[in-house]
Amino acid sequence: MKGVTIFGNFTVLETFMFNDLQIDKGFDERLDIFYRVNLYIENLEDDINDTFIDCYYRSINDLMEDIKCYSINQT
Repeated sequence: MKGVTIFGNFTVLETFMFNDLQIDKGFDERLDIFYRVNLYIENLEDDINDTFIDCYYRSINDLMEDIKCYSINQT
């Protein structure tokens, strides 16, 4: 998520699939709505330590744009 840090809990309201990625729509303790997606991050220096990270977005449009860029870079 661009420019925002999530503190505390994230409560999931609904879950849906887009481009084979599971996306959670939910809110934090301030009741701000966010979209969360778990993205695979490849560690180019060490293949053993590849990881997944949770990415949070305030806007579904920003999320969809990043997913499109992410999908292009993975092919």
